[in-house]
Amino acid sequence: MEGKKLNRSMSRRELLRWMALGGAGVVAAACGPTPTPEVIEKIVTKEVEKVVEVEKVVKETVEVEKVVEKVVTPAPEEMVQYGGELEAILRHSFIPEMNAIQENQIAQWGAARGVDVMVSSPGEWREMIAAAIEAKTGDIGETFQEESLIYGEALADVSDICEALGEKYGGWYKLAEEVGKDPNGVWRAIPRAYTTHIVNYRRDFFGEVGYPDGCETYDEYLDAATKLVEAGLPPVGNTVSQTGPNDSASWTYSVLWSHGGTEVDESGKVAINSEGTRKALEYIKKLAEVSSPDITGFDEGANNRAFLAGEISATQNATSIYYRATDEVLEGMDHFKYPAGPAGWIQFCEMNALTLFAHSQNLEAGKALLIWLMEEEQLSPLVQIGITFYTPLLKAYDDKPNMPWNVDPKLKVAYKLAEGLHLSGYPLPPSAKSAKVYQNRSIVNMFARVIVGEATIDEAMAQAEEELKAVYEA
Repeated sequence: MEGKKLNRSMSRRELLRWMALGGAGVVAAACGPTPTPEVIEKIVTKEVEKVVEVEKVVKETVEVEKVVEKVVTPAPEEMVQYGGELEAILRHSFIPEMNAIQENQIAQWGAARGVDVMVSSPGEWREMIAAAIEAKTGDIGETFQEESLIYGEALADVSDICEALGEKYGGWYKLAEEVGKDPNGVWRAIPRAYTTHIVNYRRDFFGEVGYPDGCETYDEYLDAATKLVEAGLPPVGNTVSQTGPNDSASWTYSVLWSHGGTEVDESGKVAINSEGTRKALEYIKKLAEVSSPDITGFDEGANNRAFLAGEISATQNATSIYYRATDEVLEGMDHFKYPAGPAGWIQFCEMNALTLFAHSQNLEAGKALLIWLMEEEQLSPLVQIGITFYTPLLKAYDDKPNMPWNVDPKLKVAYKLAEGLHLSGYPLPPSAKSAKVYQNRSIVNMFARVIVGEATIDEAMAQAEEELKAVYEA
């Protein structure tokens, strides 16, 4: 078979197919109907700078390196049989293929280990996890943001898993430890991945107003947005709404921090009513004047659809937009990192973590499943097909050649993005209180009130201050 050339002319769908199937043994192991003994050859390669055919790369590197590590996957009968049941509540991805891969992986593990694993992934998965912990039902939950810090000792100690994963895969980013460990330093959550939020933009439209490579600062972004309107091109459309809380939080927290505002200061005192917050609100008000009028009504998918329909020129989002784009849109779109403000580049992070409920009646099986899901053979296919919707917080993945940011030039902005990301509560580490503020959407609502004219800047800051004090000073 003639090899595919890895170059800019490869279509997105061909690229995704190559990425997801690049480790054929890996995908077969993850999705095959019946696991069988197999030998997977891992070839240690050097960086190849020239464009060559995939099949030839493998042959050349084997001849040059002569380094082959054989990993034997044991047959099902050699695996420990746990028996019993496990009930897991996991996040549903906007990318259907990710869900299919995960379902196949879990089904394969359950069949091999003699465990009946029941998985649910509803839109209200976070509420279901809270209810399960309260009622002491279920076994596994994929928590969102720093919600694991709210549950504390209701979650099992998974320190042995996290420490082993960190040692094996190059260590954890600081962000992962802040979410995974409770205040006593006990790992209660396994940081599974973060969602790379970047600005999806139409390079062709932005090029017409002088910003073909995107914008490095928020002032540049406002200038580009203004010029797009003046040129009669589609406006920008950055979500700030109750119905799109995750996209909105990603944008508003980042704008707040980059202009010098924070919800608390370094002593933990509520500090939202500040000059930095004022600057952030003044900025968002100006930006809204040259943005799509729908930004305060967008839900988590409406901005995606507006972008794909050519109704807006840019929006903050995960790369699920890129995944769904038609060839025509793909040709004209690209990505850039969130801009920097007067206080620098400070960006909010959206992430998920795997947890095991302390009340589970099948703890050993639960731990075994979580370990298996976090191994490269299972995690890598999700990352590849998800094109940064799931980005590992284990540093060894950064430079793996099959990772999306190392394959597709339009995703290179995602490389090591975790180094500068933060969760709510910044400049302090995240906490149960900052998680509750996030759940209350106090920061998002503060910005939305100013945009729609429901409150002046002073009124919006005062209301947010009251809401934050009700949490932090309780």
